[in-house]
Amino acid sequence: MTRGVGIDPVTFEVLQNAMASVVDNMALTVLRTAHSGVVKDAMDYSTALCDRNGNVLAQGLTIVLHLGSFPDAVKAVIDRFHGNINPGDVFILNDPYLAGGIHLPDIYVIRPVFTGTELECFVGVVAHHTDVGGIVPGSVRTQCRGGITSFLIY
Repeated sequence: MTRGVGIDPVTFEVLQNAMASVVDNMALTVLRTAHSGVVKDAMDYSTALCDRNGNVLAQGLTIVLHLGSFPDAVKAVIDRFHGNINPGDVFILNDPYLAGGIHLPDIYVIRPVFTGTELECFVGVVAHHTDVGGIVPGSVRTQCRGGITSFLIY
């Protein structure tokens, strides 16, 4: 807990568990409704709750390889749409150079959460898709040119 926040340990623990419950329930919903074998059987997806600045508050109990990617993905949305993020918006992205360095087949769906007109936080899911097109089957070409990218071996 950060000093000076003014929250007692019991309240902090209740809030922490409430946020964890939200992202775990999101993960279970994705699992139950998925049609993709990669998502349903391999569970190659993650869910997260981020504050209004893109910092992760909680992440669902799914694949750990996505742990560090949500802040960059949400910040990419904030940077691109700053001042134009509204209730009901849904952002979908998979740019590996812009959003956390994950490879092209990992697609994010990010939604802002509002209280009235005030942006409170973002919820999101990232899921691996088998093939999203490109020069090679599976969408992962090791001879990519440009910025730094990550390659995951399954």
